[in-house]
Amino acid sequence: RVRIVADLGAYFLLSTPAVPFLASHRIAGPYRTPAMRVEVLGVLTNKSPTGAYRGAGGPEAAFCMERTVDLIAKDLNLDPAEVRRKNLIPPDAFPYTTPTGVTYDSGNYAQGLDRALELAEYARWRERAQLQSGLDEPLIGIGLATVVKASGAYGDVRIDSAQVTIDPTGRITAYTGVSPHGQGSETTFAQIVADELGVSPSEVQVLHGDTAMFPSGGGTGASRGLTVGGSAVYAVLQEARRRLARIASHLLKCPAEDLSFQGGRVFNHRNPQQSATFTEVAAAAYQQTRLPPGVEAGLAFSGTYTLPANPYAFGTHVAVVEVDRETGEITILRYVAVHDCGRIINPKLVEGQVYGGIAQGLGQALTEGIVYTPEGQPLTGSLMDYAIPSADEIPHLILETMETPSPTNPLGVKGIGELPTVAAPVALANAVLDALSRIGVCHIDTPLTAEKVWRALHGAVGA
Repeated sequence: RVRIVADLGAYFLLSTPAVPFLASHRIAGPYRTPAMRVEVLGVLTNKSPTGAYRGAGGPEAAFCMERTVDLIAKDLNLDPAEVRRKNLIPPDAFPYTTPTGVTYDSGNYAQGLDRALELAEYARWRERAQLQSGLDEPLIGIGLATVVKASGAYGDVRIDSAQVTIDPTGRITAYTGVSPHGQGSETTFAQIVADELGVSPSEVQVLHGDTAMFPSGGGTGASRGLTVGGSAVYAVLQEARRRLARIASHLLKCPAEDLSFQGGRVFNHRNPQQSATFTEVAAAAYQQTRLPPGVEAGLAFSGTYTLPANPYAFGTHVAVVEVDRETGEITILRYVAVHDCGRIINPKLVEGQVYGGIAQGLGQALTEGIVYTPEGQPLTGSLMDYAIPSADEIPHLILETMETPSPTNPLGVKGIGELPTVAAPVALANAVLDALSRIGVCHIDTPLTAEKVWRALHGAVGA
């Protein structure tokens, strides 16, 4: 049974009710849960209105469930990793529908957990934490988080359009309704086009954000950029490839189904000498006399794609921290994250998303927070007061990925943009509270600042 009380602020913004709504649906996490009762209360307060942030209800749901798992493990004197392993949804149970109506498409959750524990040297740190118990020694804690995150959102946000044009010189332009602002979608979409048409990504231009060229689009929210926008580009490319194959078949006098696109050429895979350059085929497409009957000149394609169901990415984070008994300062000794985001198109861009997501999650866990007066006046007046972590405060991260392709979309991908931010806050909180549990502390509200931790260590009222 779960009861969620959400501070919504003074009035609604577009996504204000979405966060508690989504949290209530995702509360089961990656665990087999035969029955649940979830109650959600929205409370209007004399504060600024709230809205969706990276994860949109995911961090809140994960914090509730993952802290609960750790508390259960402590009460039963069990290892938190074993409690998770025993309750994770097994690979043969997918697609799996939770009591809240959410369907997970695919995954191998136990494999991800085991790999993260191995990379973290979990058993060694557990042993060291038990041995390091002197009053003059720092406390060591190990925290886990095993979480899932949907991509693609709901309703109309699952829909996007794309256009692809190829000029007579073979230059390709892809238009998308996704509007990236640092995610690297231009690079990823260019790779999708290049892979399908057998050309270099340097021959592909990706355009977005101009309504004169592309009237509308769903944007980049809800980890939908690749799962929806990329799938839309891929779907349109299938039409482009069929048209090009038909033209090349006419030029090369061979069946279209025998043609391959690779290395900037279109060739008969049964007889590779029978070939033409991609540019030659593109040029022929604009010369009516060189086209097969019934094919009009030109290479312009457009279409719309609808994601039939949400793919769910999975991640395991392991954090090892040291807590200074004298100051309450927290030092991250080791941080491991293993993510399954389906088929990976660009590993470097995935790595960048994971780094950024973990950085945001660590900030939420350790430093970031808005302080109000009793009348609702914010005392946190700037980003300096809000204490976003700087680059030199982010620890070395040990990252790895695994691939369980999603059956929900033609690319087999799962969004990675929000998943790390779902896991990181509670992984850190579990680690800090694991350390403090040795002196009887079982809860501190985030952010886990040095002052709060010091007060808890010294038993101050209101810790």
